[in-house]
Amino acid sequence: MTTVLVIVHVIVALLLIGVVLIQKGQGAEMGVSFGGGGAQTLFGSRGSGSFLGKVTGGLAAAFMLTSLTLAFFSQQQAGSLVERAVVDQQAPASQQENKAAAPDAGFDPSKLKSDAPADTLPPAE
Repeated sequence: MTTVLVIVHVIVALLLIGVVLIQKGQGAEMGVSFGGGGAQTLFGSRGSGSFLGKVTGGLAAAFMLTSLTLAFFSQQQAGSLVERAVVDQQAPASQQENKAAAPDAGFDPSKLKSDAPADTLPPAE
């Protein structure tokens, strides 16, 4: 599911880039009003403003939707780093406690600290 969503996200991003590059700037409409070939446009004599504007809006909405969906899926797969560290710390501790038959002491925040020597840590200010 995530692979398909990433592929759709990349395709939408490339289409959005292409549509934005196709659009004319605001100053380009001055030449059309002075006989710059308005009848020869691809999207009619009115120009491509409304059509490309709608396509750009739709692609932007699709891009935002796929971005939010991918962020949600990646957060669900990764989980919280703090929860993962607590689970990793509690698993060996619970095995040692079962051997010693000691009661569960609960969550100990000191277990989340690194075991690096004090001389490698930056000085406290």
